[in-house]
Amino acid sequence: MTIRLNAFSGELPRILPRLLPQSAAQIAQDIKLESGALVPIRRGRYVQRLERAAGTIHMHQGQWLGWEGNVYAVPGPIADDRLYITGDGAPKIRVGSSTFALAVPAPATPLSIAIEDGGPPDEDLEQSVLYTYTWVTEFDEESEPAPPSAALLWSPGITVRVSGFVTPPTDRRINRMRIYRSQTSALGEIAFYFVAERAVSNAAFIDDPDANEIQEQLPSLEYNQPPEGLTGLTSMPNGMLAAFVGKKLYFSEPWKPHAWPEKYILTTDYPIVGLGAIGASVVILTTGQPYIAAGTHPETMSMEKLEVNLPCLSARGIVDLGMAIAYPSPDGLVLVSQGGTNVVTRQLITRDDWQRLNPGSFIAGSFAGRYMTAYAYTDAQNVERRGLLIIDLSGDQPFIVRASDDADAMASDVSTGALFILRNEVDIYEWDALASPYAEMLWRSKKMVLPQHTNFGAILIEGEDTMTAEQRAAAQARATETRRRNRELIDTDATGGAINAMPLGLVTFAGSLLSPVYEDEPTFAATVYADGRPVAQVATLNEPVRLPSGFLAQTWEIEMRGNQMITAISMGASPSELAA
Repeated sequence: MTIRLNAFSGELPRILPRLLPQSAAQIAQDIKLESGALVPIRRGRYVQRLERAAGTIHMHQGQWLGWEGNVYAVPGPIADDRLYITGDGAPKIRVGSSTFALAVPAPATPLSIAIEDGGPPDEDLEQSVLYTYTWVTEFDEESEPAPPSAALLWSPGITVRVSGFVTPPTDRRINRMRIYRSQTSALGEIAFYFVAERAVSNAAFIDDPDANEIQEQLPSLEYNQPPEGLTGLTSMPNGMLAAFVGKKLYFSEPWKPHAWPEKYILTTDYPIVGLGAIGASVVILTTGQPYIAAGTHPETMSMEKLEVNLPCLSARGIVDLGMAIAYPSPDGLVLVSQGGTNVVTRQLITRDDWQRLNPGSFIAGSFAGRYMTAYAYTDAQNVERRGLLIIDLSGDQPFIVRASDDADAMASDVSTGALFILRNEVDIYEWDALASPYAEMLWRSKKMVLPQHTNFGAILIEGEDTMTAEQRAAAQARATETRRRNRELIDTDATGGAINAMPLGLVTFAGSLLSPVYEDEPTFAATVYADGRPVAQVATLNEPVRLPSGFLAQTWEIEMRGNQMITAISMGASPSELAA
């Protein structure tokens, strides 16, 4: 009898170890299963240390930004140097290295108008005119208008003196103002039209309506300022942004991220937890049922409630996987797409085991199309612990891979597909970076229960070295540099090794700032289990190895450790049988 394992897969915790598919694992940790082989995940590449502890990170123009809470940062739809931020107090805009309140204040007092020259008005030609004005920032953001002035009777040949202009606040980079005059239609409707633009000034403006013909209509009449508690900022097509406060879903004016007209508000039945965008639709995840709102412009958005009781438990667990939004619910990981909702982990993990992961603690991201989440839980000894899961949904059968890592925040680089994680609230690492050495993986097969007790005589484990000669040389150079830095710390007595020498949480208690030295030599070890007992250790690749005799067993398992790629495992009665 021969056992052969290849096309390896991950964990399916819902299924008993003896009933797993042949290629599935009881344990899959620090491992990539993209090609059918067992390939270790690379160690994180250190990127940067933040100046202060953070719970959210974002890369903006080559600079890493960090905030304490759950903050949403979205690049502007207009200019590359603008970043729009919610969740950190009032909504903000960051331009370059400067941050401002997103709301553009409007003039609070009406203008005063009077006849300057040419009066009194001709009774046969007279009409009422009103004036207003707006403030405009150096970023071309226009405020709502001031309250309209009192009406003035005017007729051709009369010039109007417009006064009462107020100096704007200095913290929003307002550098000019736009003046508007009213026109009354044949139906008696009053609308304001552009007359002139000038630099910010308190000086009066003399308007000659005969010379200053009206132009475009006032665009910012309903440009309401974003509310103070606006959060959950999400980018959508056609220059729109979406965000929420409580049960209210807001949309920005297209291409005008500073303007959030209240006429576009949609309201849900339950408080909103977070948002995600799929094409021209926004997925609204709540403490109750999810919704989808679709449309190409805020005024055409229509909202539909999805008739499933799948509340979102963690705003930080919401991830955009391309054509679907994933989020943690009490029943499992949910995917929302244009086709509806699906609890994709239902056949993967039981509800009880999912609850033990504490999905309300999820901090998630996306890597190579896979859902990756850090979570916090309390073990059987009532000790708080943290873990990291990768839920692979790329094939017909989803599976789980665990990682011996943790994350306080995650951030993706859309341009490169890289995922960055935050450790210890201050240190940023690139996950599975190409330039980094491979970590040690752990993979344990299913329990292979044979129809009768058997003794296998030989095992063949096929594999390849994961590192090229260039990578190995680079690893040795890194080890040399690490030793140099460590020696410098030791010589200057700056290791932080004494108790209380460093803050808790920054380094291991009673540990030090010395970095571990990784030689990155090839490592490989396999353990063969028979009826639950380890019966053999294997440290040789690509050569048949004899297994001990003198016993029979019905249940067999194989456990792999190391930083080498494993392509196949075979066990048979003899080496010659494996060679055949």
